[in-house]
Amino acid sequence: MSSINETSGTSIGQSPSPVNSWNEWDPLREVIVGSARGAADMGFEPALSPYFPPGSPARASRGGPVHPAVVDDAERQLDGFAALLDRRGVMVRRPDPVDHASPFRTPDWEAPGGHASACPRDCLLVIGDEIIEAPMAQRSRYFEFRAYRTLMMGYFRAGARWTAAPKPRMSDDLYIEREVSDQNPFDFAAGPLLSECEPAFDAACFARCGRDVFWRPDLVSNAAGAAWLRRHLGPGFRVHRIAFREPTPTHIDTTLVPVRPGLVLVNPERPCIDGSLDLFAANGWRTVNAPPSVRTGRAPARDGSKWISM
Repeated sequence: MSSINETSGTSIGQSPSPVNSWNEWDPLREVIVGSARGAADMGFEPALSPYFPPGSPARASRGGPVHPAVVDDAERQLDGFAALLDRRGVMVRRPDPVDHASPFRTPDWEAPGGHASACPRDCLLVIGDEIIEAPMAQRSRYFEFRAYRTLMMGYFRAGARWTAAPKPRMSDDLYIEREVSDQNPFDFAAGPLLSECEPAFDAACFARCGRDVFWRPDLVSNAAGAAWLRRHLGPGFRVHRIAFREPTPTHIDTTLVPVRPGLVLVNPERPCIDGSLDLFAANGWRTVNAPPSVRTGRAPARDGSKWISM
């Protein structure tokens, strides 16, 4: 979920915009809750190579619609969550219906279909009164923004700032073929998935603490993406890079989660390797290890983690 409107507990200032969100912990006033309708399984593409070693049968996957029973079950859960937020006084918005199973192509590549509208927080980064459409690195998610255009126009007309980061070409030059194995698909020695030929990131690759934004290299972001965001936000913001032992998880929220001013959760299985977490202690913040999940072993899905409990 992407927080669109929160109370501003950071004393950064008031804005006439209907969008005003600076961190990950202030009370919600308004939020976009995703939808599972129209969801598709992603066909194999270079961005998925860390999950499927060369020779894996999954590399022949051409995607297709998610089974209706699975979609119905997921939508019931999302509807229930939206209803719970509504009862708590939170204004809930939902994306437009989109058939993500429709194939599409660009001059550089083609895809059998898209992904889903279930995770607004992946493609919409909210910084203060601005909504930034993220330049996501997975080809299947190239047109995912379409589900939110009606909402974006509404926020724009009401006074919000709306920016689309440079859309990446996603040519083969962006992806680095990794030497992985079935036994250890997330081998640290395999190195990054993305080159630096163009900016790329998901919105969920960043954690916001007012004018301090934290980023960790992962499977769907690169240094060029973090540099673009740093320059776009300007000198009033600081984008901090934090390096952890495992660079392969997707997104920051199973590794580092600020939960309130002065307290941040970290993943005890992914230690920081460059001393950058010391910034929190230097500013009077405590870092505490997140409690382990009740799940053990590998996650049941490639895009899930037992540390999602963070």
